[in-house]
Amino acid sequence: MKNSIKKLYDLITSRFYFGDETLEIGDKKYDPIVLFGIITCVLNGRELIFGEYGSGKTTSSERISSLIMGLPLEFIQAVTIHGHPEQTEEKIKATLDLGALEKDGREVVRWKLSVFSPVLIIDEINRLPVGKQNLILNEVDRNIWNYRGETIIFEVDKAFFATINYQDLGTTNLIPPLLDRFDIAVETGRIHPIRKRIVRRGIRDEVLRDSKISREIVEYISQNNETRKANEIVKFLKEISDEFKEKIENRLKEDGFNVEIPRSYEIEEIRKEINEVEISEDVELFLDYLGQEVYCQKGLKKDFSKCDGCHYSVYACSDIYSISNRAEISLFKYLKAVAWIEEEEANLEHLISILPYVIWHRCGISDKKIAEIRDEDKDCCDEFYAVKDVITDVYRRWNEHRDYQIEAYEYLISRRYDKLKEFVKNVDHPFFKSLYRY
Repeated sequence: MKNSIKKLYDLITSRFYFGDETLEIGDKKYDPIVLFGIITCVLNGRELIFGEYGSGKTTSSERISSLIMGLPLEFIQAVTIHGHPEQTEEKIKATLDLGALEKDGREVVRWKLSVFSPVLIIDEINRLPVGKQNLILNEVDRNIWNYRGETIIFEVDKAFFATINYQDLGTTNLIPPLLDRFDIAVETGRIHPIRKRIVRRGIRDEVLRDSKISREIVEYISQNNETRKANEIVKFLKEISDEFKEKIENRLKEDGFNVEIPRSYEIEEIRKEINEVEISEDVELFLDYLGQEVYCQKGLKKDFSKCDGCHYSVYACSDIYSISNRAEISLFKYLKAVAWIEEEEANLEHLISILPYVIWHRCGISDKKIAEIRDEDKDCCDEFYAVKDVITDVYRRWNEHRDYQIEAYEYLISRRYDKLKEFVKNVDHPFFKSLYRY
């Protein structure tokens, strides 16, 4: 199955999306849009895609979703939610059956197509006003859908993609709780001039299209879109998906691509294997260290204005606001997935490469740090570069303190608390201060 995923990555990068390999893990390079897009589909994750308008944010997520999920491209496009100020709960989630209401006086909820799709794209999510972003918090977080007293709780999660244009007229900032619900965030970047030629001539995606099957899916859902029939629709889509995957494979063979798209039961096996990937001890040690360095030492509520002149201002706490518990859970999911693809234990190389993608969109960055790196040459936005720079600094400090950290943990495990207190007082770092405090 690992080989199948690698072949799908090669297929997408040579046929459906032409970006640069800006994700470096050791001596290997990946296109983060494609790699994380595949992982998001497999793990039913949540992914944000930032970029300028027309840079391929929506089309890349549509094609990757269509291929990995085994659903026609037209259906993926039909269920896409478009962000705009006039968006409403009725347009996103459900409406009442007016016929049943007028005839019998019964309130029958008719759910929208997007509720049942195993993958959902929210296009230009930052065009939703702040008040309307709350409409989708629970749905993005747990795939639980509520409308007028009715609730659908799906047995299986779904994948979410959302695109964000860099700030322009009509966009707004996403609220932090919504940002925190997205596992990972990537950017569409510069494209090599030769790849630009291919894009200009038009990317062929006919193998992913099938209007007949799309119409059948839409008709079936429209006829059965009541709460009590939700599981039936999910089962129907799973059957359609496995059949359409075979059709895609046959079409690709005619074009010279020999790939196998994992069926639904195989994807479940992949998830189990990813979950069982071992995490190296150094990964745990580094995250313990970073997690304490980010905390403000002057109080629970962080305020960057306190950093000026603070003894701890040389640490990450003065640069990034926080790393949430959700972020660490997201990190482990994607960290294990990349390690699984590379057939390795999840190690520090994986961690240092992936961590910025997991936290840059939701950790909050100080103006001081942004100003510090603004004029640096870079192939990413200022915020992403700043987070990478912060992590590099923390990693350097951690290397100096690693042996002390292990020694401190040995005192803790052996319950030699007096020795621990004496030891950590001599190492001036928030991590050791946290051990002394408790």
